[in-house]
Amino acid sequence: MSTPHAELPPVEIRRLGAVTVATLLDKRVLGARASAMFDDQLLPEADSLGGDGLVLDFSRVTYFGSDSFGRLVELAGRVDRAHGWLTLCHVDAKIREVFRVTRLDTTFDIVDDLVTAIGSNRPTEPG
Repeated sequence: MSTPHAELPPVEIRRLGAVTVATLLDKRVLGARASAMFDDQLLPEADSLGGDGLVLDFSRVTYFGSDSFGRLVELAGRVDRAHGWLTLCHVDAKIREVFRVTRLDTTFDIVDDLVTAIGSNRPTEPG
């Protein structure tokens, strides 16, 4: 018998050198499940970066709820306090448009693919 979707983890986290890659596994990132993903997995990862990078891979995501954008801003702040850096990759065109309209595209480093995201491995600029 297969495991029900609700029991699958919403994110897969793996370490590649000085970079932590978090692949969001749900097509739709919203509501309580997304909030739990941030609280239980992504925020603790951000707190432990110690100057390293965090890449969020959106390759499976087709919808990103408005509440999740707020949590993403919170995650960015935690990454910054840990002196790390955050890059988003494989962001769907419709989601990327929301980043553009809300001007969050000026706040987040958004690249096309995982290789580029990992290659953006650099310390955050002070300020």
